[in-house]
Amino acid sequence: MKKMYEHIEIDRKKLINLFIFQARTTERVIPMHFHSNMELIYCINGSLRVWHEGKVTTLMDKDMLFINSNVPHSTQSLTENRVLVLYFPKSFFASEQVLIQLNTSEEQLDEQVLSNLRTLLMEIYNLHYSTGTYDYILAQSRIIELKYWLARHFSQTAELSPATSRSDRQKIQTILDFIKEHYTENISLAETARICGYSEAYLSRMFHEYTGQTFTEYKQILCLEKAIDLLDTTNKSLTEISYETGFPNVKSFRKVFKEVMGKTPYEYKKSTDMY
Repeated sequence: MKKMYEHIEIDRKKLINLFIFQARTTERVIPMHFHSNMELIYCINGSLRVWHEGKVTTLMDKDMLFINSNVPHSTQSLTENRVLVLYFPKSFFASEQVLIQLNTSEEQLDEQVLSNLRTLLMEIYNLHYSTGTYDYILAQSRIIELKYWLARHFSQTAELSPATSRSDRQKIQTILDFIKEHYTENISLAETARICGYSEAYLSRMFHEYTGQTFTEYKQILCLEKAIDLLDTTNKSLTEISYETGFPNVKSFRKVFKEVMGKTPYEYKKSTDMY
Protein backbone atom coordinates (compact mmCIF):
# COMPACT_ATOMS: atom_id res chain seq x y z
CA MET A 1 0.00 0.00 0.00
CA LYS A 2 1.65 3.19 -1.19
CA LYS A 3 -0.41 5.82 0.62
CA MET A 4 -0.84 5.99 4.34
CA TYR A 5 -4.30 7.55 4.09
CA GLU A 6 -6.80 5.17 2.54
CA HIS A 7 -10.14 6.32 1.13
CA ILE A 8 -12.85 3.66 1.36
CA GLU A 9 -16.18 4.00 -0.40
CA ILE A 10 -19.24 2.91 1.58
CA ASP A 11 -22.36 1.71 -0.24
CA ARG A 12 -25.16 3.83 1.25
CA LYS A 13 -27.74 1.18 0.46
CA LYS A 14 -25.74 -1.52 2.23
CA LEU A 15 -24.58 0.82 5.06
CA ILE A 16 -21.12 -0.76 5.23
CA ASN A 17 -18.41 -2.25 3.05
CA LEU A 18 -16.79 -5.62 3.65
CA PHE A 19 -14.58 -8.31 2.20
CA ILE A 20 -12.92 -11.57 3.18
CA PHE A 21 -9.14 -11.75 2.97
CA GLN A 22 -7.52 -15.15 2.62
CA ALA A 23 -3.77 -15.73 2.91
CA ARG A 24 -2.77 -19.11 1.50
CA THR A 25 0.94 -19.39 0.91
CA THR A 26 2.85 -16.24 1.88
CA GLU A 27 3.10 -13.84 4.76
CA ARG A 28 2.14 -10.31 3.75
CA VAL A 29 2.75 -7.06 5.60
CA ILE A 30 0.28 -4.23 5.01
CA PRO A 31 2.16 -1.05 6.01
CA MET A 32 0.84 1.37 8.60
CA HIS A 33 -2.17 3.30 7.25
CA PHE A 34 -5.35 4.94 8.50
CA HIS A 35 -8.78 5.95 7.21
CA SER A 36 -11.79 7.84 8.50
CA ASN A 37 -13.87 4.66 8.48
CA MET A 38 -14.07 2.37 11.47
CA GLU A 39 -12.94 -1.21 10.90
CA LEU A 40 -13.90 -4.52 12.47
CA ILE A 41 -11.47 -7.39 11.88
CA TYR A 42 -12.78 -10.92 12.45
CA CYS A 43 -10.19 -13.69 12.16
CA ILE A 44 -12.39 -16.60 11.09
CA ASN A 45 -9.45 -19.00 11.21
CA GLY A 46 -5.67 -18.91 11.19
CA SER A 47 -3.81 -15.96 12.68
CA LEU A 48 -3.23 -12.29 11.97
CA ARG A 49 -0.84 -9.84 13.63
CA VAL A 50 -2.07 -6.25 13.96
CA TRP A 51 0.00 -3.21 14.93
CA HIS A 52 -2.25 -0.50 16.39
CA GLU A 53 -2.20 2.19 19.06
CA GLY A 54 1.41 1.51 19.96
CA LYS A 55 0.97 -2.21 20.57
CA VAL A 56 0.88 -5.53 18.76
CA THR A 57 -2.17 -7.82 18.85
CA THR A 58 -2.17 -11.38 17.54
CA LEU A 59 -5.62 -12.54 16.48
CA MET A 60 -6.27 -16.28 16.46
CA ASP A 61 -9.32 -18.36 15.47
CA LYS A 62 -12.59 -16.46 16.09
CA ASP A 63 -10.86 -13.37 17.54
CA MET A 64 -12.20 -9.88 16.81
CA LEU A 65 -10.60 -6.44 16.90
CA PHE A 66 -12.28 -3.07 16.37
CA ILE A 67 -10.23 -0.20 14.89
CA ASN A 68 -11.73 3.25 15.51
CA SER A 69 -11.68 6.12 13.01
CA ASN A 70 -8.26 7.52 12.04
CA VAL A 71 -6.32 5.00 14.14
CA PRO A 72 -3.15 3.99 12.25
CA HIS A 73 -2.77 0.23 11.92
CA SER A 74 -0.81 -2.40 10.04
CA THR A 75 -1.37 -6.14 9.56
CA GLN A 76 0.64 -9.26 8.82
CA SER A 77 -0.64 -12.76 8.07
CA LEU A 78 1.38 -15.14 10.23
CA THR A 79 -0.18 -18.32 8.84
CA GLU A 80 -2.77 -19.34 6.31
CA ASN A 81 -5.92 -17.57 7.39
CA ARG A 82 -9.38 -16.37 6.51
CA VAL A 83 -10.25 -12.89 7.77
CA LEU A 84 -13.48 -10.92 7.47
CA VAL A 85 -13.08 -7.13 7.44
CA LEU A 86 -16.01 -4.72 7.84
CA TYR A 87 -15.76 -0.98 7.19
CA PHE A 88 -18.25 1.36 8.87
CA PRO A 89 -18.67 5.03 7.88
CA LYS A 90 -17.27 7.48 10.42
CA SER A 91 -20.85 8.62 11.14
CA PHE A 92 -21.97 5.12 12.15
CA PHE A 93 -21.87 5.89 15.90
CA ALA A 94 -22.28 9.67 15.55
CA SER A 95 -25.58 9.80 17.44
CA GLU A 96 -24.23 7.66 20.27
CA GLN A 97 -20.90 9.57 20.40
CA VAL A 98 -18.98 6.50 21.51
CA LEU A 99 -15.78 4.67 20.70
CA ILE A 100 -15.79 0.88 20.47
CA GLN A 101 -13.26 -1.06 22.54
CA LEU A 102 -13.28 -4.66 21.36
CA ASN A 103 -10.22 -6.90 21.38
CA THR A 104 -11.05 -10.51 22.18
CA SER A 105 -7.37 -11.53 22.27
CA GLU A 106 -6.68 -9.37 25.34
CA GLU A 107 -9.53 -10.03 27.74
CA GLN A 108 -12.14 -12.56 28.76
CA LEU A 109 -15.53 -11.47 27.46
CA ASP A 110 -19.05 -12.82 27.68
CA GLU A 111 -18.98 -15.86 25.39
CA GLN A 112 -22.68 -15.61 24.58
CA VAL A 113 -22.24 -12.02 23.41
CA LEU A 114 -19.24 -13.02 21.30
CA SER A 115 -21.16 -15.95 19.83
CA ASN A 116 -23.98 -13.59 18.84
CA LEU A 117 -21.47 -11.24 17.21
CA ARG A 118 -19.81 -14.02 15.22
CA THR A 119 -23.16 -15.29 13.97
CA LEU A 120 -24.23 -11.78 13.00
CA LEU A 121 -20.99 -11.11 11.15
CA MET A 122 -21.33 -14.18 8.95
CA GLU A 123 -25.01 -13.44 8.29
CA ILE A 124 -24.09 -9.89 7.27
CA TYR A 125 -21.36 -11.21 4.98
CA ASN A 126 -23.71 -13.66 3.24
CA LEU A 127 -26.47 -11.06 2.86
CA HIS A 128 -24.03 -8.45 1.58
CA TYR A 129 -23.39 -10.54 -1.53
CA SER A 130 -26.89 -11.95 -1.87
CA THR A 131 -28.61 -11.26 -5.20
CA GLY A 132 -32.13 -11.21 -3.77
CA THR A 133 -34.00 -8.05 -4.72
CA TYR A 134 -34.82 -7.04 -1.15
CA ASP A 135 -32.12 -8.89 0.76
CA TYR A 136 -30.35 -5.58 1.37
CA ILE A 137 -33.21 -4.66 3.74
CA LEU A 138 -32.56 -7.78 5.80
CA ALA A 139 -28.84 -6.99 5.70
CA GLN A 140 -29.53 -3.49 7.03
CA SER A 141 -31.49 -4.93 9.95
CA ARG A 142 -28.58 -7.24 10.82
CA ILE A 143 -26.14 -4.32 10.65
CA ILE A 144 -28.32 -2.29 13.03
CA GLU A 145 -28.43 -5.31 15.33
CA LEU A 146 -24.63 -5.49 15.19
CA LYS A 147 -24.50 -1.79 16.05
CA TYR A 148 -26.68 -2.48 19.09
CA TRP A 149 -24.43 -5.26 20.39
CA LEU A 150 -21.27 -3.21 19.87
CA ALA A 151 -22.69 -0.08 21.49
CA ARG A 152 -24.24 -1.93 24.42
CA HIS A 153 -21.29 -4.14 25.35
CA PHE A 154 -18.11 -2.52 24.01
CA SER A 155 -18.59 1.26 23.92
CA GLN A 156 -17.07 4.09 25.86
CA THR A 157 -17.77 7.81 25.65
CA ALA A 158 -15.75 9.44 22.90
CA GLU A 159 -13.51 12.31 23.93
CA LEU A 160 -13.54 15.33 21.67
CA SER A 161 -10.29 15.76 19.77
CA PRO A 162 -8.28 18.85 20.64
CA ALA A 163 -8.51 21.77 18.23
CA THR A 164 -4.95 21.22 17.11
CA SER A 165 -5.47 17.58 16.10
CA ARG A 166 -6.22 18.39 12.45
CA SER A 167 -3.10 20.54 12.21
CA ASP A 168 -1.00 17.85 13.87
CA ARG A 169 -2.33 15.18 11.51
CA GLN A 170 -1.39 17.39 8.56
CA LYS A 171 2.12 17.71 9.97
CA ILE A 172 2.39 13.96 10.36
CA GLN A 173 1.06 13.37 6.84
CA THR A 174 3.75 15.69 5.44
CA ILE A 175 6.40 13.78 7.37
CA LEU A 176 5.04 10.41 6.23
CA ASP A 177 5.02 11.57 2.62
CA PHE A 178 8.66 12.59 2.98
CA ILE A 179 9.61 9.22 4.50
CA LYS A 180 7.80 7.31 1.74
CA GLU A 181 9.69 9.28 -0.90
CA HIS A 182 13.12 8.84 0.70
CA TYR A 183 13.08 5.68 2.86
CA THR A 184 15.33 3.79 0.43
CA GLU A 185 18.03 6.41 1.03
CA ASN A 186 18.48 5.18 4.63
CA ILE A 187 17.30 8.51 6.06
CA SER A 188 17.56 9.04 9.81
CA LEU A 189 15.21 10.59 12.34
CA ALA A 190 17.66 13.46 12.83
CA GLU A 191 17.85 14.18 9.10
CA THR A 192 14.07 14.02 8.68
CA ALA A 193 13.56 16.36 11.65
CA ARG A 194 16.04 18.87 10.23
CA ILE A 195 14.49 18.87 6.75
CA CYS A 196 10.93 19.09 8.10
CA GLY A 197 11.84 21.87 10.52
CA TYR A 198 11.35 20.14 13.88
CA SER A 199 13.59 19.14 16.74
CA GLU A 200 14.47 15.46 16.82
CA ALA A 201 12.79 14.97 20.22
CA TYR A 202 9.57 16.71 19.13
CA LEU A 203 9.33 14.75 15.88
CA SER A 204 9.97 11.45 17.66
CA ARG A 205 7.28 12.14 20.27
CA MET A 206 4.68 13.42 17.79
CA PHE A 207 5.33 10.58 15.34
CA HIS A 208 4.80 7.89 17.96
CA GLU A 209 1.72 9.62 19.37
CA TYR A 210 -0.08 9.75 16.03
CA THR A 211 1.08 6.51 14.39
CA GLY A 212 1.63 4.17 17.34
CA GLN A 213 5.07 3.33 15.94
CA THR A 214 8.55 4.75 16.24
CA PHE A 215 10.17 6.41 13.24
CA THR A 216 12.44 3.39 12.79
CA GLU A 217 9.59 0.87 13.01
CA TYR A 218 7.55 2.69 10.37
CA LYS A 219 10.51 3.02 8.01
CA GLN A 220 11.34 -0.66 8.44
CA ILE A 221 7.81 -1.67 7.44
CA LEU A 222 8.15 0.34 4.21
CA CYS A 223 11.56 -1.20 3.55
CA LEU A 224 10.21 -4.70 4.17
CA GLU A 225 7.23 -4.17 1.87
CA LYS A 226 9.61 -3.22 -0.94
CA ALA A 227 11.98 -6.07 -0.09
CA ILE A 228 9.16 -8.64 -0.17
CA ASP A 229 8.07 -7.33 -3.56
CA LEU A 230 11.62 -7.73 -4.91
CA LEU A 231 11.92 -11.24 -3.43
CA ASP A 232 8.61 -12.18 -5.06
CA THR A 233 9.22 -10.67 -8.48
CA THR A 234 12.98 -10.75 -9.11
CA ASN A 235 16.05 -12.94 -8.68
CA LYS A 236 18.16 -10.15 -7.22
CA SER A 237 20.70 -10.99 -4.55
CA LEU A 238 20.18 -10.08 -0.90
CA THR A 239 22.95 -7.50 -1.26
CA GLU A 240 21.12 -5.81 -4.13
CA ILE A 241 17.78 -5.94 -2.33
CA SER A 242 19.16 -4.56 0.95
CA TYR A 243 20.79 -1.70 -0.97
CA GLU A 244 17.65 -0.88 -2.97
CA THR A 245 15.34 -0.95 0.05
CA GLY A 246 17.27 1.31 2.40
CA PHE A 247 18.94 -1.19 4.72
CA PRO A 248 22.54 -0.28 5.59
CA ASN A 249 23.79 -3.82 4.89
CA VAL A 250 22.71 -7.43 4.36
CA LYS A 251 23.18 -8.29 8.04
CA SER A 252 20.72 -5.59 9.09
CA PHE A 253 18.27 -6.68 6.38
CA ARG A 254 18.38 -10.32 7.51
CA LYS A 255 17.93 -9.36 11.17
CA VAL A 256 14.88 -7.12 10.63
CA PHE A 257 13.31 -9.54 8.13
CA LYS A 258 13.66 -12.43 10.58
CA GLU A 259 12.22 -10.41 13.48
CA VAL A 260 9.12 -9.32 11.57
CA MET A 261 8.48 -12.23 9.22
CA GLY A 262 9.60 -15.08 11.46
CA LYS A 263 11.96 -16.48 8.82
CA THR A 264 15.05 -15.39 6.93
CA PRO A 265 14.83 -13.85 3.43
CA TYR A 266 16.29 -17.08 2.03
CA GLU A 267 13.67 -19.21 3.81
CA TYR A 268 10.91 -16.88 2.62
CA LYS A 269 12.14 -16.99 -0.98
CA LYS A 270 12.45 -20.77 -0.87
CA SER A 271 8.90 -21.19 0.50
CA THR A 272 7.35 -18.94 -2.16
CA ASP A 273 9.29 -20.60 -4.98
CA MET A 274 7.48 -23.84 -4.13
CA TYR A 275 4.19 -22.43 -5.44
